[in-house]
Amino acid sequence: MTGLVRTELTLSKNEVIAPSGMVVGEHPLIAEAGAEILLKGGNAVDAAVAAAFAAGVVEPFMSGVGGLGYMVIHDNRRGRQYVVEFTGRTPAAAGPHTFELDPAGGQAGMFGWPAVKGRANLVGYRAPLVPGTVAGLALALEKFGTMRLAQVLEPAIRYAEEGFPMDWYVSLNIAVAMAELREFPETAAVFLPNGVPPKPRTRWWEPAEVFRQPDLAETLKLIAREGPDAFYRGPIADRIVEAMAARGGLITRDDLARYEPKVYTEPLRTTYREFEVVACPGPCAGITLIQMLNIAEGFGLRRYGHNSAQSLHLIAETSRRAFADRFAYLADPDFAEAPWAGLVSKDYAADVRSTIDPERATPEAGPGDPWKYEGRVAPARADVSAGSDPGCTTHLGVIDRDRNMVSLTNTLGELFGCRVVVPGTGILLNNGMVWFDPRPGRPNSLAGNKRPLVNMTPALVLHNGRPFMSIGAPGARRLITAVFQSILNVLEFGLGIQAAVSAPRVHCEGPETHVDSRVPAGTRDILAAMGHRLVVLEQTVAASDFGRPVGILIDPTDGCLHGGVHVQQPATAVGF
Repeated sequence: MTGLVRTELTLSKNEVIAPSGMVVGEHPLIAEAGAEILLKGGNAVDAAVAAAFAAGVVEPFMSGVGGLGYMVIHDNRRGRQYVVEFTGRTPAAAGPHTFELDPAGGQAGMFGWPAVKGRANLVGYRAPLVPGTVAGLALALEKFGTMRLAQVLEPAIRYAEEGFPMDWYVSLNIAVAMAELREFPETAAVFLPNGVPPKPRTRWWEPAEVFRQPDLAETLKLIAREGPDAFYRGPIADRIVEAMAARGGLITRDDLARYEPKVYTEPLRTTYREFEVVACPGPCAGITLIQMLNIAEGFGLRRYGHNSAQSLHLIAETSRRAFADRFAYLADPDFAEAPWAGLVSKDYAADVRSTIDPERATPEAGPGDPWKYEGRVAPARADVSAGSDPGCTTHLGVIDRDRNMVSLTNTLGELFGCRVVVPGTGILLNNGMVWFDPRPGRPNSLAGNKRPLVNMTPALVLHNGRPFMSIGAPGARRLITAVFQSILNVLEFGLGIQAAVSAPRVHCEGPETHVDSRVPAGTRDILAAMGHRLVVLEQTVAASDFGRPVGILIDPTDGCLHGGVHVQQPATAVGF
């Protein structure tokens, strides 16, 4: 009905300010775990590793020791940045014919590739990649931390062993996946202990149920005592391999023993005026973030005003073209050739920018030609379209008293990963096989020991060479535009970090332009008149249609830390 007005839900959170150290995370207990380590004298890497392990306990449907991730580090004493890549790898037995296409047809997964028979690359024991989280976090701690693995694991072990009061956020996510969790008895035993999700507090006189994960606590204790070898070569590996062999899985003992994370001493980086943005190289979304920033830099968005129709139009068109290139070209560089240097070239960004009409949307815009900026002819490109985008991830950031910075994103793939808990371990495994094209002969087709093209893009920002900001987000492909716009909100429009991460956003990766319902109707009308095919999405406490960014910023005037987190869910900043 027209002519009606209604009550609108408005959510807000305060910006946290502290002089010494700060941690931001997607759950209060994640941030508190990192802060606990900082208060014990640990540095930013110590705190980040502790928070990441804790995240796998208190937000177990998003990340965990059965997952994978990326981490960007700024070492302030050395004035250098590093990336720790602990993404997953396919088992050696994986190949282009590992999965049979569903004879009924259809599409599945976030790239819109053909559906697989029995959803075997999404759910069950054939869906996981070799997990990288334990090895990656341990390596980061060894090279850049100051504390022992057993020390930083203390909060996670305590949360798992003693439990924590169930909250609405965790209970709701368990309830959403309840039907699939019931298909796996070991998983149901952990997350549906009485056949239903543990109950949060709903009345003042009824306390929340305490959620305990005793098997996971014992697994974490074993890692604390024996290090990552317990997971990749020892008794935990025995449990994983036994379960895989009994249930038709692909991961073998050799796959686990072979796994190694990677440290990049030269991250991906670009300049944005007097700022430097540092991101992850390799088959993640760092390259797409850098490309977006390079294109946007030349528009002078500030003159149009924050979230004006003109600014949002140019941001959407920039995102559309960067995603077109992402879908067309990117895959594991060990297996497929891609124009990595061309995509991050400022000259190529200027070329792409010239194709954007300042007054009209181009919903069908396709990929550009970054190859010529490498002096090469473009080979055949990938046949990829944007499918549904159900990925679930977590992100955390840390800045310590010495102004070391960390930005870390960790994931299981989709909500609850492959929905499988390895018996007797409490370990929920990822479903990273969904990131691969089940058809042979394509850049992202399955092969043994191959890395997936993932969406994670943790980032750091320097200002005139000094540490300035840690930023990142979960949210599948939408996290890329969330990080992109959060950075623009600070660097271009001068917003504080809380306003920057909680402001309404747009997301554009194809013909449609998704827009937050909090964007004023008048602005949306102008965008529609410019030719944008708008999809308006209402944000609620349970929705995260535009990513869930969190960040920490160092105020250059007084050196204080400012923490900001998205408003929809229980993300929290903790400082001291």
